[in-house]
Amino acid sequence: MTEIEELKAQIKVLEAKLSFLEEMEKHKSPCEEAYKRVYGFYPETYEDSWSSFQDGYFASQKDYKVGEYQPTPQTPEQVADGLKEAFREAVKQGVVSSSTKPQTLTDLIFDWWNDIFTSHSDLDMEASIDDLVDRIELFLPKEQSASGSQNAYVECSVEGYNDCINKIRRKLR
Repeated sequence: MTEIEELKAQIKVLEAKLSFLEEMEKHKSPCEEAYKRVYGFYPETYEDSWSSFQDGYFASQKDYKVGEYQPTPQTPEQVADGLKEAFREAVKQGVVSSSTKPQTLTDLIFDWWNDIFTSHSDLDMEASIDDLVDRIELFLPKEQSASGSQNAYVECSVEGYNDCINKIRRKLR
């Protein structure tokens, strides 16, 4: 990989991180969501009604033990490391098989190229390209589910992740 290609790859990673962080900024706290359910809009300023509402909201959480578990905020890098470790553990436990799919897109293309010039050599150009696109589509990760989660951050992250995967799939054809 040339230095220019490497720099372009780094820029793409940074753009993805920026997009993720911008999406996180749009996230509203559970207290703000509750305020909207009561008043029909998000609090715009921290006036008396907002601080009174906020005080009542936090007091009710203490009274009813709602939101007792508060996860420690993590940086995107910590989240990525945790996901990688979870995937490694899933592979170890046999929940996910790492050998059923190529490890990288480059591996997938090498496998396709090898097949096109050996076992599938009778395919025409369009069929060969369709075969490659099919393989890439299967290579892409599956959509995730946030069902059962009561964490708005998790739900927002999963929704963004699924939107990204679907957008990539739509651009394949």
